[in-house]
Amino acid sequence: MNIFLGKHTRLFGFGCVCIFTLLLWAIPLLTHSLGHQGDIAVHLRWADQFSDAIKEGWLLPRWAHASRSGLGDPAFLFYQPLFYYVTTGFALLGLQPEKALICAAAVPYLLLGGVVYGVVLRRYPSHHALFSTMFVIACPLLYFLSTSLAGFPWSLSIPFCLLFAIESTRDRPRPYILAPLLCLICLSHLLSGLMTLISTALARLLFAFPRRDTFRGHVLWAAGIILGLALSAFFLYPALTQMHLITPSGWTEGNGFDWRRRFIFPIFTSIHWFAIQWPFSLLTMGTVILALGPGKNQALTPMGTLARRLAIIGAAAMLFSTELAYPLYAVLSPLQKIQFPYRFIFLACILANLALAIHLAERGWSRWSRTARAMIIVLVAAQCAQSAYLQWSLVRHGERLPARSEFMRGEFGQPEYVPAVRGPRWKTYVDNGKLAGECRDLAIACKDVRHRSHALSATVDASHAVAVRMPVFAVQGWRVTVDGLPQPLVVDPDTGLALVQVASGHHLVALHWAGLPAETTGRAISLAGLIILLVLLAARQRSGRQRASDAALDHLGPQAR
Repeated sequence: MNIFLGKHTRLFGFGCVCIFTLLLWAIPLLTHSLGHQGDIAVHLRWADQFSDAIKEGWLLPRWAHASRSGLGDPAFLFYQPLFYYVTTGFALLGLQPEKALICAAAVPYLLLGGVVYGVVLRRYPSHHALFSTMFVIACPLLYFLSTSLAGFPWSLSIPFCLLFAIESTRDRPRPYILAPLLCLICLSHLLSGLMTLISTALARLLFAFPRRDTFRGHVLWAAGIILGLALSAFFLYPALTQMHLITPSGWTEGNGFDWRRRFIFPIFTSIHWFAIQWPFSLLTMGTVILALGPGKNQALTPMGTLARRLAIIGAAAMLFSTELAYPLYAVLSPLQKIQFPYRFIFLACILANLALAIHLAERGWSRWSRTARAMIIVLVAAQCAQSAYLQWSLVRHGERLPARSEFMRGEFGQPEYVPAVRGPRWKTYVDNGKLAGECRDLAIACKDVRHRSHALSATVDASHAVAVRMPVFAVQGWRVTVDGLPQPLVVDPDTGLALVQVASGHHLVALHWAGLPAETTGRAISLAGLIILLVLLAARQRSGRQRASDAALDHLGPQAR
């Protein structure tokens, strides 16, 4: 009977978490509005192109076919895909792109609620677990990230980052748990994976300083990292090894991406965004300090230890967002790819809020001083006020997301994904009418043109041998056939487009994305990682059965043996 009631109580709690999430997202869901942010249009376009490719049967799209006025770019070879699988799922249910995007943006909050309520706080009374979950979900920095920064893939990674951090606090982390979580983080938001790894690595050095009794735990943690990177290699390997195909300087060039102006609490550097660099950061720092300082008695319980260690990871994340880490950014170029050091405080805030919730569940309130209690009240009130302000801001200044007819109009594409093969006159080719203008200038007839997400074909009638520039950038990975016979991929130097030689007569010219050798290598690495993961899970299951069998025999006595 108690189990029956317990299950119903938990179901009721999950229902309340879902209702709270819907209320939190009521304004965007009902008005289809978010804060002004140029990246929203980028996500809408990518989600639409990703969905088109999925509908055509591409399980892992690689080519953004509508970018660069329809000439395309390999954005999906480099940008993490998990969020767009979620948007595609809503699109397949019949939702318009803008509605699908907002629904997908709310999914991370449901996942986060499930993690906090159903995984971390399940051992506590339902009313405390429920209110603590609401406190974590309503974190103003997280809501700001989604509704004002349009960091949808980043938000999607947060629940997995939280689970990864929790597993990393164990004295002996389990590689078969760490690996899938790291894979999901990388597929959600690659920079989140980098920030989470950096923060947890430093924190482990602090709460499990390397020595003989902690060495095995660090080895297990490293093994989980390696296995997780292997699982994500089908995306990660080509993304990291094929940068020469695009223009990666677009990630760091220009004043808008100057990492030197993006530290929190700037003293020696200049301010770029006051709200993030001071108010949000001060609130996060206060929560981290409280989560670190409940006293030694609190850390004696297993959950108290978990909370302290999560707070240490949060403190490590904050350290990397301050000017104290400036020398590291100056020396280590991979850190500069993070672009904005203050990105770390989003992870720190979630970890600190959860750590504080655990401390309160462990009756830390009764052991804290009046000053600490007053600080908690102030911090919670400040977070509630910030969350309320964000809601009010959406009502007053929110902008309705554009429909497909608007956001797919004109020439678009991110500067970092401009194909490296592009020539100086590709825009002239577009202005001239693309393939129609090309065929007109060459005095040939081009008919039955079919342009799909990863393929292009046309029939060409020519009275003489001619070289035709097809409306696709000649990025390695495309294959060309004429009448079914393969031709080498030739790059037109003026435009960077695929240049196809056609003899006189009637011909069928076709291009299709055949993939890169790096894609094949990445899939092979992921397959090997998956096999290792399955072996580890099978060994764990077998070990569990053996322990259960031994326990049963011990219970029966020596005669049973």
